[in-house]
Amino acid sequence: MQKDKRNILIFTGVIIVVVFLSYFIFTSGVTGNLRASIKRLSGSTEDYNVNDLPVIDFVVNSSGEEFVNTDVAITVNASSNSKIDRLYYSFDMENWKVIKDDLNDTEITSKIVFTDDMNEELYIIVENENGYRSYAYKTSVKIDKENPKVKVSKDGDDTVIKASDNNELKYIQYSYDNENWDEEEISGEELTLTKKDFNYKYVRVVDMVGNISKEVEVK
Repeated sequence: MQKDKRNILIFTGVIIVVVFLSYFIFTSGVTGNLRASIKRLSGSTEDYNVNDLPVIDFVVNSSGEEFVNTDVAITVNASSNSKIDRLYYSFDMENWKVIKDDLNDTEITSKIVFTDDMNEELYIIVENENGYRSYAYKTSVKIDKENPKVKVSKDGDDTVIKASDNNELKYIQYSYDNENWDEEEISGEELTLTKKDFNYKYVRVVDMVGNISKEVEVK
């Protein structure tokens, strides 16, 4: 009987010790440090003290997330209680590129410039010197610098004008002298006309972002 009581006392004591140690670990920040280590590897921001995380305050996208035929500048403004020393960006949330130049302050402004044709979602995060990362900021980069195309061909006795674009056409322009142009609004990625439709000597097309094709002579 005494042995059973002793076992109960030992078991109770073990429970008290476990509870005390768990409370001590939690309040002393060891749990937070473990989470920070996981965070450095995974980028997860769950269950963190929000004051530890850097914050992307705002992002300025020079294109307004619309298609443009110019370079696109993404200006990132971020802040943190400790110095921010890295900025990452990705198009798929898996493959990240890092920017470290001119980043070593609690408040930073950094610019990323994109020049190539693309239509991509863009994700941005910043990281401070303690390894904490911000939540991802999502925007988009849409660049179209490719001019539409116009071809003139023969179909029997008729002249066929075909126009196409990688995005969307906006106007067809026509001229008698290759200097003064009139236009009509169109839509779609392709357009087929005959000389009967437009009895002008020169034709060209303009896409949605202002790229202009070469003019072609309609004979």
